[in-house]
Amino acid sequence: MPARTQQLTGALEIREGLEGLTPGRIMTLYRRAPLLRPVDDPRRVWQMFENSSLVLTAWHDGRLVGIARVLTDGVLYSYLCDLAVEPDVQGLGIGRRLIEAVLERCRGTELVLRDSDISAGFYARLGFERVHNAWMRRA
Repeated sequence: MPARTQQLTGALEIREGLEGLTPGRIMTLYRRAPLLRPVDDPRRVWQMFENSSLVLTAWHDGRLVGIARVLTDGVLYSYLCDLAVEPDVQGLGIGRRLIEAVLERCRGTELVLRDSDISAGFYARLGFERVHNAWMRRA
């Protein structure tokens, strides 16, 4: 990711919960980020968020600029399902702030995520380690 000289003017607000979210806002952010998720069915997108253990959003001047969605048992494991930041503000610390807020709320658990190699450097800089001992099967 190229270095940014742009800075956020004004406060960045991190909110917990679904306040201010709509399926349309989520779908727009995911497409713009781009976060490669199936976002063509607003009902399913909303269900993803309603069924999540933790939803954190980042707002700047009333604009949704980032989102993190987590599933957790609160004891052993937490799974960061999604982290998306608007492209025009990527590199300004919003993703880092969201991850820090997730880590604070999921303290004591292992935070696991799946991602493409595009963001590998970002997660490595935040102290994440790549693991190769996972399996997946679609239900």
